[in-house]
Amino acid sequence: MRYSDTLIDHFRNPRNSGMMRAPDGVGEGEYAQCMDLARFYLRVRDGRVEEARFQAYGCGPTLAACSAGTEVAAGTALEALAEIEDGRIEAALGGLPPERRHAAKVVALALRAAARDAMARRAVH
Repeated sequence: MRYSDTLIDHFRNPRNSGMMRAPDGVGEGEYAQCMDLARFYLRVRDGRVEEARFQAYGCGPTLAACSAGTEVAAGTALEALAEIEDGRIEAALGGLPPERRHAAKVVALALRAAARDAMARRAVH
């Protein structure tokens, strides 16, 4: 199984890991078959993600995908993030082997949930 240099770099040097105080949106994703979990925190300004952070439990590709997911989310409009596809996360990693594509799936699921949460909170205020 060969991983891209990008994926390896995100795994070895994860960006934006950890919790966020008073986030504007929080979302989780899970891949039950291997028990991978991802949680994203979003800070939003003017309808766009200003900052994204993550917490995760899972395999190396899932941790790398979370790191890449925070970079993909930064600057993205909430409405677009609420529709993000697995393929966008996979592309940000330079690809994934078929048996590890769940990493992109769990991250996209969590990012969509965080964006929807942020939009719901915004609608209340």
